[in-house]
Amino acid sequence: MRRIVPLLIITAILLGSCTPPKGNTPARPEPDRPTSTAATTPTGETTPTETRPPLPSATEEATPGHTPSTTTEHPPGPKLAALDSGKPVTITVIHMLDERSGWGIGHQPPGEGSDHILFTKDGGQTWEDRSPPEPAPIDPAETKTAWAYFIDESLAWVIYTPEGRPPPIGDQYVWYTQDGGRKWNLSSALPLLGLEAFFVPEGFTFINEEQGWLLVHVDAGMSHDYSYLFATKDGGSTWQRITDPYSFGLQSLHNSGLTFLDAQFGWVTKDNLGVMAGAFFEQTVDGGITWEDVFLPAPPEYDWFTEYSRCSVSAPAFTSEQSASLIVKCRLYGEDISPDEEWSLIYVYTTRDLGKTWKHTLLPSPVESLVFLNEQEGWAFGREHYKTTDGGLSWVQIKTVHWDGQFSFVDTLNGWAVARNADEIALVKTVDGGQTWQVIEPLME
Repeated sequence: MRRIVPLLIITAILLGSCTPPKGNTPARPEPDRPTSTAATTPTGETTPTETRPPLPSATEEATPGHTPSTTTEHPPGPKLAALDSGKPVTITVIHMLDERSGWGIGHQPPGEGSDHILFTKDGGQTWEDRSPPEPAPIDPAETKTAWAYFIDESLAWVIYTPEGRPPPIGDQYVWYTQDGGRKWNLSSALPLLGLEAFFVPEGFTFINEEQGWLLVHVDAGMSHDYSYLFATKDGGSTWQRITDPYSFGLQSLHNSGLTFLDAQFGWVTKDNLGVMAGAFFEQTVDGGITWEDVFLPAPPEYDWFTEYSRCSVSAPAFTSEQSASLIVKCRLYGEDISPDEEWSLIYVYTTRDLGKTWKHTLLPSPVESLVFLNEQEGWAFGREHYKTTDGGLSWVQIKTVHWDGQFSFVDTLNGWAVARNADEIALVKTVDGGQTWQVIEPLME
């Protein structure tokens, strides 16, 4: 379900109305804008400002008809059912820390149970349940999906969403731990507006143990992706609403990924859905309060500023304070706009000066994700696997597979992937940098 939900959002953006979420738009004062914003041009050159004002105070305006809870007590009621010891577990997300230890998300029985937060100490062979005391679904036939962010063996953040629950969405919370999941704390309720048609996290990003952001899709209309951006400065205890569906920035076209480099500078990547020329992302230099479009320079094969373009930009992989790479995929004019159709042109764009200039490589087959160990070594993964040793400036194909994957590498040789092919899913591992993969059959401790 985790892989299908973003496609449903894109379909809703394409086919829905242009109106904002239902209900009366509450009066909302515009946030103070920075005195100077990043200059952007269609050539993709940007000049980030040196002045980066601090985040505003965590004060939210009152929302008519919806008063979020401020309690940090664990919710009442029965918790998610425990996983059965000694039985197989399906791993759906993997995040390894070293050759032995790492986090995962998984469930039992395959395809039926709610997600649990797991930890391994033997490279993925066996898993310990480290889940927060999340309440079980009200409907026994319903399951809950976990969206998590892991920093190290101690720090993690998780938010649960029920599958298929109709509005009203109700209060939403973030769980956070500082001791590897042995004890979980509950945040105050996220400051929602109470008009959400659905609640689908795009994901978390953190720059340290205290400061992070959460991007959530809550409605969609023609060419619009109505989203919240929440920020925390206290490790996840409280979250401020930085951007909502009624503010400028982030709402037009599909938000495909979120990354922050520091407390002020961040990017949200975009799918232009064939509505807007060019490939672009949105940039903030004030912690997410305001956003500006940044266009990537068109490649010689395809002038996406003069030709009809349908281009999607992926979440960037920052490899240093100045260097980042991202994936750009385009469909040519006349091809099906369905999200399931193959892409015509696939590029990896790389910057060494924080987006002022870009270089690109044209790849012969689609890739979906980038994984970097450092500023030089990384992989681009699709059904064809590519590797770079020069920071994304050139790529060499190393493997062809018949599955899609979510990948985690700890060094040049050791990596893991959640491999999916239609309804099949498996945990696989490589010890030779992706040249070969072996299946792991994980068990619960």
